Amino acid sequence: MFKVERIRRIKEILRDCNQIEVSSLSSLLNVSDATIRNDLEELEREGFLTRFHGGATINAPVTEEPVNTSLKNDLIEYDKNKEEIGIIASKLVREREWIFLGPGSTNYYIAKALRQRSGINVLTNNFLVATILHDIPHIRVLFLGGQMDHLGFYTAPDDWERELRNIYLDKAFFSVDGVDLEAGYTLSDKSVFDIIQAVMKRSRETIMAVDCTKFNQRTFMKIGDLDLAMTVITNSSIPDIYKRYYMEHGIPAYTTYDLKPVTF
Repeated sequence: MFKVERIRRIKEILRDCNQIEVSSLSSLLNVSDATIRNDLEELEREGFLTRFHGGATINAPVTEEPVNTSLKNDLIEYDKNKEEIGIIASKLVREREWIFLGPGSTNYYIAKALRQRSGINVLTNNFLVATILHDIPHIRVLFLGGQMDHLGFYTAPDDWERELRNIYLDKAFFSVDGVDLEAGYTLSDKSVFDIIQAVMKRSRETIMAVDCTKFNQRTFMKIGDLDLAMTVITNSSIPDIYKRYYMEHGIPAYTTYDLKPVTF
């Protein structure tokens, strides 16, 4: 990653989380701690941040490159695991593909990573996704209408089959609330279950984007066994038993930026 891009990413990360450690930045950006310290020193000279031992905090007020800041800061807390998943997911999307980004903050992070792309077509019912992509001229966004779920900040059409008639998608990205070897993929929200069931029928590839904190968890409603998804994106720290499951069942599970499925 070139320095200009690295500086831009550091600014973006700090706008999200306000404060971060050097070690976290070096892991996210795949550079040494010394490189990050030099970058932070330069940004401190600019007046963008203030360094402290082992990290830095953003200086307020900051008005550069806001993206609906009031909305975003109220609803999204910075999550390193989800940001990592978002970056990986963005690399799986090819130019001119039509993709679906469903409800949840994980899909927000995927959309955020896609801001650097062009020629992508996005169908979504997630207000967070629409918010983060609305000002990108080279990404087409179609937003599904319907009743708004105020807690989940997404819409749900009255009739999914009618809404998606004659629509075909290359990839559909979903997140879930629990992943368990016996219970499979589970959700807390029945409406999201209906969304996944409907969109899967219209997608060439179903991709589960699930951060490591969801593994060995089960919630209210099962949507399918762990072989439901054709592809999985997660973090490298998931338990080995799940890595083994995906490998033995021929399901690519991506955990690193180089897009190599997990192996033993």
